[in-house]
Amino acid sequence: MPTRKTRMRSAMLRAAIEKAVVFGLLLLICQTWAVDGFLRPYTITGASMAPTLLGEHRQVVCGDCGIEFSCDSSYRPVAPRAVCPNCGFAGNDLESPSDLSGDRVLVDRSAYRFRAPRRWEAVAFRHPRQFAELAVKRVVGLPGETVEIRRGDVYIDGRIARKPLALQFALAIPVDDANFASEKLPPRWQGENEASRWKIAGETKGKRRLFCESPADSCDWFVYRHARRLAGPEARAEPAPVEDTLAYNQNRPRRVEDVHAVCDLLLSFQLAKIEGGGKFFIRATDGRTVFRVELDNAKKVVAVFRDDIPLEIAGSSRPLKDGMRIAVSLFDRQFLLAFDDREVLALPLEEVAEEPPSTVEPFALGVRGLSAIVEDLRVFRDVYYTEPIGRVPCGWGGVPIVLGGDEYYVLGDNSPISEDSRTWGRHAPILCNSLLGKPLAVIFPARSDSFFGRRFQIPDLGRIRYIR
Repeated sequence: MPTRKTRMRSAMLRAAIEKAVVFGLLLLICQTWAVDGFLRPYTITGASMAPTLLGEHRQVVCGDCGIEFSCDSSYRPVAPRAVCPNCGFAGNDLESPSDLSGDRVLVDRSAYRFRAPRRWEAVAFRHPRQFAELAVKRVVGLPGETVEIRRGDVYIDGRIARKPLALQFALAIPVDDANFASEKLPPRWQGENEASRWKIAGETKGKRRLFCESPADSCDWFVYRHARRLAGPEARAEPAPVEDTLAYNQNRPRRVEDVHAVCDLLLSFQLAKIEGGGKFFIRATDGRTVFRVELDNAKKVVAVFRDDIPLEIAGSSRPLKDGMRIAVSLFDRQFLLAFDDREVLALPLEEVAEEPPSTVEPFALGVRGLSAIVEDLRVFRDVYYTEPIGRVPCGWGGVPIVLGGDEYYVLGDNSPISEDSRTWGRHAPILCNSLLGKPLAVIFPARSDSFFGRRFQIPDLGRIRYIR
């Protein structure tokens, strides 16, 4: 009778063969379509769309928390060390990993023959200043609209442009992954006080499980406190708000005064198991407004409070179930609650004339009168659109940009270093006739592997994906 290890190896081999067959069929289909000119593969060469699309880069595994992350290697010289975006460990070797080629992207050249690009959609077009080159950016302004960037957000005709949940996840930049906690620093997720019953309950499939059982007479809070790792031989950290730094840009340092605090954050986790007749709580704040979500496991209802004032929810009676994925977002001046990728509540918040006060404790989970197991606990931030590093902005600042009837305003996801409509300005607009198509999928993301002491680039099957 086969052992457990033998069965696991057989399952892994079968899964690898299945992925290889799917990959081969995808390449065959792409090649067939490419002959007709509808689909064309292109290789990303720059860093302006990272982390959505990667140019030439290097993969690094953090020596402290163990998370894997990418760093740009197209901009020389490459730094000798890399800072981990998850735990802040600054001693990661960036010289030894080999350069990986940019993502191979499939572009549908027929996409805009029958319809116009939509807001937030990635588009491929002729570079306005180097017409022989192809560029990929994201559409934010449509023909005839007035575009403005304020405090990291995009405003259209004077109103903030809000992203739907699926696109929020597509653009979300990881801030903290509890599955990869530092071995040397205190965890960012901790009980509110020493009497907290929250504890680690092992791992399953690489996901760290957190367990709490609380009595009915008190709420046991599990609080996320963001912290910045301090330089020096000793592992130390200090409370600090989330900032708009990006690990991919290790070779392009920014001045401290050009770094911004970000309050557009998103919390995602899986409620693996819930038992008892009490309540499960989620707390979220942008530093100005506090939201509290109450999941009543006995009555099977959901309630949301804004600064302790109850909000109306359509269909508040919802059964809670084990394995339910929950997301709470504060992107784009909006509170959004979602269960299993379906929006339960989307509440637009009023506009503010100044930056909201930053906070180091944006999220918390609470348990009262029940037991709960939480896993895959992660925090993300939104793209913060800012002034590009080292370039003279042409369409940037407090002056709104009015688009013509055939012009688009495009931005790169890697805002600090992207060349886009902010730098091209009014003298190089993106016109309708310069659009070439829609990037559909990443079909050949590369990763490095070794064989008999030699390193090769092979397809990273786990990163083959549709581009949002």
